[in-house]
Amino acid sequence: MTSPPVELAGPTTPKQRIVAIDVLRGFALLGILIMNIRGFAMVSAAYMNPLAAGPISGTEQAVWWLGTLLADMKFMALFSMLFGAGMLLMYEHRDAAGKGSAGLHYRRMAGLLVIGLIHAYAIWFGDILVTYTLCGLWLFLLRKLWPWLLITLGVLMLMVGTGLNVFFGLMLPSWPAEDFANMQSFVSPTAAMITDETVAMRGGWWDQMPYRAAMSLEMQTFYFAVWGLWRAGGLMLLGMGLLKLGVLRGTAARRTYLILIGVGFGVGFPLIVSDLLRYPAEQRGEVDALFFGMIGNYWGSVFVAVGYASVIMLIVRGGALAWLSRSLAAVGRMALTNYLAQSVICTLLFYGTLGHGGLFGRVGWVEQLGVVAGVWALQLAWSTWWLGRYRMGPMEALWRWASYGKRPALKL
Repeated sequence: MTSPPVELAGPTTPKQRIVAIDVLRGFALLGILIMNIRGFAMVSAAYMNPLAAGPISGTEQAVWWLGTLLADMKFMALFSMLFGAGMLLMYEHRDAAGKGSAGLHYRRMAGLLVIGLIHAYAIWFGDILVTYTLCGLWLFLLRKLWPWLLITLGVLMLMVGTGLNVFFGLMLPSWPAEDFANMQSFVSPTAAMITDETVAMRGGWWDQMPYRAAMSLEMQTFYFAVWGLWRAGGLMLLGMGLLKLGVLRGTAARRTYLILIGVGFGVGFPLIVSDLLRYPAEQRGEVDALFFGMIGNYWGSVFVAVGYASVIMLIVRGGALAWLSRSLAAVGRMALTNYLAQSVICTLLFYGTLGHGGLFGRVGWVEQLGVVAGVWALQLAWSTWWLGRYRMGPMEALWRWASYGKRPALKL
């Protein structure tokens, strides 16, 4: 028997739970670590340019290639859609009951913003919670729009993100030499820059602070304006629209899911492969690859994410892999706790926070997947154990307490 699920975007009663969404959220959350592990284990430029961390073997290049094909942007796209869907799902219950939801929403966003800022500046600069909060502040106002209008607005926002990328890329020839050199060092850092980052990350928590704070501030300002707002915001709107159409509720027709799988994979994977062929690993360190080398994946990842969601919905509806679905649902119910836990585990392992010098820059591409598998096993087991004893995850309880001003009952 599946225990009752808890949303990342808000607490609901057991009867209001949609188990398939929790399974999908757990699947997305675990998948995110496939890419995030690069940000924890290696110099930040290696996330986009695999050669920034040094030469790679054929096996390592295959790991990078498959990661880009199957994971890069796909799981984060799913997670973003589910944040929008979860936000809508929570408030449609209140709206239907004639209860005001605006005050609660903004209290929740304020609480999540504080959690995100602590995560970004005290733990890891790759935080996504601040971006979600800033988008959620205004996307909430669109929750009552027709589903196809939400999807259309989401696509338009994604198009703005692509347009900005293309614009900056086309302007490359006119960039001042200094700006071009700075961007080049961003994707292909010098040996001195790699050394500085490695020393900082292997140092103590305070030694990491200047680098972490600078990266977090840039992520929350410039990159939010040219990337995060349009990408995350557009995907949240898609998630809201797909929820209203029944796709993310698991109530759409089987034929609809099969079509979405065919279109999602049939369109998405060729777009991603086109990027990989035009900009293979050895060309990812070129500045123009930053702007033109991700367009196929930018859109292909959206299609593939919808395909992944459709596969999960069919699996859950058909009752297949019930044991795995229960564990994934538990991870999804504790999405906030598990998201932050991934950062804590990986920074303690790779950074020198504990005074052990850290494994930063010392773990290869293949070995990183071993770490990912270990964290997956830990979170699948721990989430199931915890929810067998408590109603929600510890961070979910803290967030709910901050939102409602009342300490939630935690024990079953």
